Amino acid sequence: MLLNHLIFFSCWVLFYTIHSLLASDSVKSKVPLKQSTYRLIYSGFSILSFAFVLLLGASIYSGFVLPPSPATTYVGLMIATFGLFVIKRSFRNYSIRVFLGLRKETQSDRILKKDKLQSKIRHPLYTGTILLFLGYFIYNPLLVNLISLVALITYLPFGIRLEEKKLIQQFGEEYLKYKRDIPALFPKIKL
Repeated sequence: MLLNHLIFFSCWVLFYTIHSLLASDSVKSKVPLKQSTYRLIYSGFSILSFAFVLLLGASIYSGFVLPPSPATTYVGLMIATFGLFVIKRSFRNYSIRVFLGLRKETQSDRILKKDKLQSKIRHPLYTGTILLFLGYFIYNPLLVNLISLVALITYLPFGIRLEEKKLIQQFGEEYLKYKRDIPALFPKIKL
């Protein structure tokens, strides 16, 4: 049973590693495809590999880390739903078709988005994903769900660093100021 969980964690590590490599400019520049074609293939690969890891986790027999209760079910569903809401709201500043590679990026897609949800946090998609994984773990407190959450939280500092390196190259001082003023994942609480 422990071996299955280690393999599952390794699959998450592999998924995040490949995801970051394929998103890097150094890999993109070596592939002789148009940007939109590359993005479409990258998105398809990411969706399929993400689904594979989730299905692998669903197939592993795993015990409860915490005892489930009606309260954890309710709280978990609320947190996961809020995570989905954050993810949905995040896409209001972006074209889902461009994000998936179904439409070519226009000049208006290439500006730094600093309004709406992005005026409170720099990486709302990551925030929503954390809340989704956390909520699902609380809702269904199995070891595989805890492993998924830990793998995500372990990856995010690296993913954010790589993403922000590209954003600094793209937007320069404008992004550095935005980074100084706006927190990465969770909004500032003003008392």
